[in-house]
Amino acid sequence: MNTPEPFDRTAEPTPWALGIIVSSVCALFGAFVLVGIYELIGGILKFLGIAAVLIVAGGLGWTLWEFRYRYVWRWIVWGLLIGFLAGVTSSIALLIMGR
Repeated sequence: MNTPEPFDRTAEPTPWALGIIVSSVCALFGAFVLVGIYELIGGILKFLGIAAVLIVAGGLGWTLWEFRYRYVWRWIVWGLLIGFLAGVTSSIALLIMGR
């Protein structure tokens, strides 16, 4: 699999303010989706809910990893990866709390 070359940082200024907003929204979305999956499937069997969260987060994270060098997608990818980490951690915390 060919990894694209990192982008040229001298071409245009990086839109940090808008990029951080996009990353934050994507992180919240990713975390809420994973906690929702845990609540939905965890209502049947708790450990099945954790397995579903790990499968979804691992599969989407693995798929999105290739887009991290693209100009617009880099903000979305890093936001979702942080959200997936927060969602998995929150789901495990919910399991420990017995919910």
